Amino acid sequence: MRQPTFSRRKTRQQRLLRTGIGVVVVVVVAALIANLAGGKKKSNTPPPGVAQVKFVASAKSVVNAEAGKIVSMLNDWYEQAFVDTDRFGSGTFPDIAKNFTSTARAKFAQDLNTLTIGEARTEVKHVDPTTQTAIVTVYFSNGKPTYAIAAVRFVANATMKSSSAYPLKIDQSVTYDFQKTGQGWVVSYYSAKQSQRSVVPSPSASAS
Repeated sequence: MRQPTFSRRKTRQQRLLRTGIGVVVVVVVAALIANLAGGKKKSNTPPPGVAQVKFVASAKSVVNAEAGKIVSMLNDWYEQAFVDTDRFGSGTFPDIAKNFTSTARAKFAQDLNTLTIGEARTEVKHVDPTTQTAIVTVYFSNGKPTYAIAAVRFVANATMKSSSAYPLKIDQSVTYDFQKTGQGWVVSYYSAKQSQRSVVPSPSASAS
């Protein structure tokens, strides 16, 4: 699967390596689990019929542990922000915002239409992810993880509440900069873009 590339990440990586800070790159591949079986909803598990966002990391040792923490955060964020309609709430997503630094949190509140499903939350009935990829880069200083970058690509198709509305395609790319604190990983900076467009059936498809 083709991975997104970010020149900005490469520049920072080169600069940090020149200062003697180690870096490990973890490629995170998406695995979608859709239409889960019945039963009561467990922690961070969507109810039946709701697709589950699941980025799966492949690495070892401390790298796997640190990347796994970031991946776990991303899984839950994207469930809340794009997939599980029962968790959209008022659209401010405070449970996600608390994992940003104070400066980044203020910007998050301004960029809800880019970092989350945005205003479309009131119109969608069901959301199915089709692409979930990420590249996580973990930086070490004196043998300890201190900084990480996650380059994320998320694409999904949404069915609308209105039977007369065309399906909606959501396409988002984000680079998150994480810093390690005593409370864990928090986002200190991000660069994001998102597009949403109605998918109109082609005339040939309608005719068939």
